[in-house]
Amino acid sequence: MKKISNTIILLTIASLLLAACNIPKPTPTPSMDTVRTAAAQTVEALTTQIVSTQPQQPQPSDTPQVADTQAATQAPQATATTSVNATATSSAACDQAGFVEETIPDGSKFSAGSIFTKTWTLKNTGTCTWNANYAVVFSSGMAMNAPASQQLTTSTVAPGQSIVISMTLTAPVTPGTYRADFKLRNAGGVLFGIGPENKTFWAEIDVVTASLNLVESYCSAQWTSAAGTLPCPGKDGSSNGFVYYDDEPMLEGYYQDNEPAIWVAPQNVTNGYIKGIYPVLKIPEGHKFHAIIGCASGSSNCDVKMTLNYIEAGGPMQTLAIWHEVNDGMFQKVSYDLSSFANRSIQIVLIVDSNGSPVGDKVHWFAARIAP
Repeated sequence: MKKISNTIILLTIASLLLAACNIPKPTPTPSMDTVRTAAAQTVEALTTQIVSTQPQQPQPSDTPQVADTQAATQAPQATATTSVNATATSSAACDQAGFVEETIPDGSKFSAGSIFTKTWTLKNTGTCTWNANYAVVFSSGMAMNAPASQQLTTSTVAPGQSIVISMTLTAPVTPGTYRADFKLRNAGGVLFGIGPENKTFWAEIDVVTASLNLVESYCSAQWTSAAGTLPCPGKDGSSNGFVYYDDEPMLEGYYQDNEPAIWVAPQNVTNGYIKGIYPVLKIPEGHKFHAIIGCASGSSNCDVKMTLNYIEAGGPMQTLAIWHEVNDGMFQKVSYDLSSFANRSIQIVLIVDSNGSPVGDKVHWFAARIAP
C-alpha cells in the first residue's frame, strides 16, 4: 500500500509539471519609446495618404474656380446678345437724328398772331447721308401755319454732320399753350426722328393777349452783333456780346430783386453793340413799353446807350427812344407810349451800344414788357 501511495504521488507531481509547461506566457509590455515611434509612423502614413489623394477631392477652395467657370460659360451668351442688338441697331439707324440745340425755348411768350422763326440744330447720327430728297414734316399738335412738309436740305448731310432747320410759325390768336411736333422723312417716305426711339422735335409757346413779357420771351428774339448771330441764352463774358436770363438779378446799387431780368453786353470792341429783334406782334390798344434799366453793380466803367426801336412790315428800323445809362448807383424806370401802334403789327428791337470803350458795359433790361 505504501508503494502504491508513493506511485500515485509521483504521478500526480508529474501531471502537474506537464500542465505547467502548457500555460501561455504573458506578452511583454512595450516601452513608451516604442509606442511613440509607432504613433509617429502612423501619423506620417496618414498624412502621406491625405496629401496624395487631396487633388482628387473637392475642396472649398475650388468654389471660386467654379464661379469663374460659370462666368466663362456665360460670356459667349452675353456677346451673342450684344452682337444681335448691335446688328439690329445698325440696320435701323440708317436714318437717325440727334438733338444739338434750338432757339425759342419752350414756354416763350408771344402775343396773339405773332410771326416768328424757330430753329433746331440736328445731327445726322445714322449711317445714311441725308440729301435733297429728305424733308421736315409736321407730325402732330397745333401746326401754327407750319407747312405739311419742307425740304430738309439742297445739298447733303453726311453721318456725323449737323444741319440747322428753320421753320416760320405763327402764334394762334387765342391765349394758351401750343405745341407743334415735327419729324424727318427719308427718300422712301419713311418717318424718323431723334434717337433710336424716333422721338419728335417741337416748338412750344405760350400765347398772351393782355401783355407781352419781353424778358421771359427774350430767346424768341434774334440777337446779333457785328460778330454775327449770337446764341440765346449766351455765356456771360463772351467777347462777341451776350444775353442771358436772371430770375433774381442784382440791380445797380446792389439792390436784389425777385423779378426776372435779362443781362446784355455789346461786342467787346470800341463802339460795339448788341441787338435783339423780337417777332412780329400786334400791339393792343392802350399799351406801353415798360422797363427798368441799369448797369451791373460791379461794372464801374459802364457807359452805354439803350434804345427802343421798331420794324414794321419789313421796312427800315426806326428809333422810338434812347436812354443813356452809366453806373451811378441808381437804376432808371423808363416807359414809352405805344398807343400810336394800336392794332398794328410791328417788331420790337432792343439795342445796347457802347459809348466808345466796351469795358464794363453790362446792363439789365429788368421787367421789360409791353402792357397797359
